[in-house]
Amino acid sequence: MNSISSLRTLLPDSKRAGVYRLAIDSTTIIAAAKTAGMQVFKIDLAKAHGKSGLFDAFSKTLKFPKHCAKNWAALNDCLTDLAWLEGTSWVLILANCKPFVARYQADFDVALELLEGVSASWREDGKPFWLFIPDQPGWSADLPEIALG
Repeated sequence: MNSISSLRTLLPDSKRAGVYRLAIDSTTIIAAAKTAGMQVFKIDLAKAHGKSGLFDAFSKTLKFPKHCAKNWAALNDCLTDLAWLEGTSWVLILANCKPFVARYQADFDVALELLEGVSASWREDGKPFWLFIPDQPGWSADLPEIALG
């Protein structure tokens, strides 16, 4: 079974959803998720500065409601709601993390902890919520890698 077929089977499984590092090309994840009917969002941290920039990147990409504040609790509330988005299963890819982590490690760590909690919340509702962090040359997130096959 190839990577896309394996992912197409895996991604709808809410029990296995979570926060993972990604050693394969993100286009493979995107193709598999779209084929499985999931919503896919690529959140780019290349221009993000600190937690405010991180909040902006999530808000812009996921089209958060205007009332969503820029703090950890509000980010959690918005990510555990997502009622304004179509669908009931989501794949997020957090791109260009290496420069962000180099400057804002503490904010990145808090975000990962929050995102793991968000995924667990959706798992309880039987809805897959995945977050993938692609490896970059000379850097990979200290997270489990998704097992295929």
